[in-house]
Amino acid sequence: MSSSVPQPNSLPPLPPIGDLPMPDSLEAAEAYNDVMTVEPVALDASAPTEGESLVDDSSKRGVKRRRSNENLSNIEGGQESADDIDEGEDHSNLAHAFKQRLFPKDCSDTLSTAYSQRDATVQERKQLRKNKRVVLSDLNALREQFFAKKKELFEMNSSLKANSKKLGGWNRKVFDLELQESCPWNDKLQKLREYVGENGKLPELNKRKRGSGEEKMLATFIASAKNKVNNHNLANKYPHRAMALEELGVSWGNENEAKFETMFQKLLDYKKEHGTFRIPSLKLCQESGCKELVKLHHWVFTHVAAFRYQLPTKNVEIAKRFLDVGFSFERWYATNTHVFERDLPKFDDIIRRYVQNGGKMTDEDVRVVKAHQALSSPKKKKRKQSKAKGKKDEEKLEQLTTAGADDVLNGAAV
Repeated sequence: MSSSVPQPNSLPPLPPIGDLPMPDSLEAAEAYNDVMTVEPVALDASAPTEGESLVDDSSKRGVKRRRSNENLSNIEGGQESADDIDEGEDHSNLAHAFKQRLFPKDCSDTLSTAYSQRDATVQERKQLRKNKRVVLSDLNALREQFFAKKKELFEMNSSLKANSKKLGGWNRKVFDLELQESCPWNDKLQKLREYVGENGKLPELNKRKRGSGEEKMLATFIASAKNKVNNHNLANKYPHRAMALEELGVSWGNENEAKFETMFQKLLDYKKEHGTFRIPSLKLCQESGCKELVKLHHWVFTHVAAFRYQLPTKNVEIAKRFLDVGFSFERWYATNTHVFERDLPKFDDIIRRYVQNGGKMTDEDVRVVKAHQALSSPKKKKRKQSKAKGKKDEEKLEQLTTAGADDVLNGAAV
């Protein structure tokens, strides 16, 4: 007798429980439940009769179990889920490689999920490309505005350049006219121009005390201008006045430093011309009629004396410059028998140690210099007295000679 209810013995056997691994994660547990679940057979009038589709239903359940087993085996094998990809690797070169599905139907759940994720990514890419087109359109509009503004800026710069040229011309004209106006400052400037034209140089600042009336006035004028430029911003307030003085040779730096640089260069030029730093005596310099040589002699003599007996007050860099060019503070005079070269201490070595110690003299050097200074002071005083006495004797002899000549002339007249 046939029955429409399938017999239990006809169902496919379940896999042995001992052959299934125990789940070790949430995904594995879900796969395990799918494997262990068997849908019950419906007991109704529509149930298949004997010889109908009972085998087909069994086959469908078998396919489901096989897919579940595939998912479970993927989990056991450590394969990645289809819901995620390894973002640590870059496969951008494959972005356009996929053309169509190789398994459009009856594929595994993992592959089906991967298909879906890829399709969603394709839609995302389409939206991104659409947004990119919008941005490019905006960028093109901005680019057109940029080039339009750039052209406008270029035109403005050209106009400003032309305006600067025009304004500079008017400023120059105003400056020239201001320097021609009658005022005490312009009057002194004109006298300074005349003085430089006649003498070829500016009046020295020390002329403020021992120069002629005009030299005192001009030297004071220059000193006042230098003070205003250095301390009261004259060059910015009245640049044409500062420029007018600069054209005549006025410099705004330290006067002593400028003078030192000028004389030091003259000393180097003297060495280049004569092959030595040794300067002739003052008498020979005066007899030569060369004022520049006399001036150089005075300058060298002053510095030698200062470096010998006032060394702690001297600048280390200046001392080093003298030593570097080969200048000797012991034998700077052209005559070996000069009084200043007799029994001299080793001034060159003393000054060299002073430079090496950063501006400090050793106790021994201080003692040697003081001893020599004390020894030479009486000799200097005696030389001055002898020189003064000799001058008086010359004057007396000249008076006697003149008186004798008068007597001779008177006798001849008688």
